[in-house]
Amino acid sequence: MPKTKAKIFFFKGGTSLHLVYKSPRFSEDLDFTVQMKEKEFLNFIQKILLKLSKKENFNFKEKKSIAGKKFLLIFKPLLLSYEIFINLDFSFGEKVLEPQKSIIETNFPIIFTSYIYHLSKEEIFAEKIRALLTRFKGRDLYDLWFLLSQGVFLKKDLVREKLKYCHLEKITKEKILERIKKCSKRNFILDVRPFVSADQRSKLGEFFDYIQKYLEKNLSF
Repeated sequence: MPKTKAKIFFFKGGTSLHLVYKSPRFSEDLDFTVQMKEKEFLNFIQKILLKLSKKENFNFKEKKSIAGKKFLLIFKPLLLSYEIFINLDFSFGEKVLEPQKSIIETNFPIIFTSYIYHLSKEEIFAEKIRALLTRFKGRDLYDLWFLLSQGVFLKKDLVREKLKYCHLEKITKEKILERIKKCSKRNFILDVRPFVSADQRSKLGEFFDYIQKYLEKNLSF
């Protein structure tokens, strides 16, 4: 991706927590906030994906989405007998409040020399609070726990700005804790299980109880 364009694509969500901030939870999606008009973006991203499909064993298709744009990227590595599926999720119209840039480090024999532009831990935390208030997914509880355990604190101004984007009313700590209590253990296990290591999977029920108590004790608002 051209460097001038890279600066307007901001990596966020669970995969950014895993790759940039070393969260132990994997993710199936690549989420981005895009600071450009949707029509301009479509023209740009389609050119990029077409180039990829011509050079590598890539295929892609656009998926239906209520908001933003979604693409399914299908990759067939030469050394594997199966295909890899990656969801690309792009959102528009939202200002990035605390832009950051990093060089991704991995355990693979790959060296990244270009910066990845992404949201700060505090801004991702605010978006996770918003996600918790608008859906019930175990991964949101997991990610909130991870961020709090890393010393990230909740910034009220960031949360307020994120809530404005979804036209949500003022939220209190009591409302957040109420949503946390409504999350079921079964849904938490089913949602998180595919994205954690094998040794964590058998303990997810106990971990859910721990996370609920941890968030109740350590979440300040």
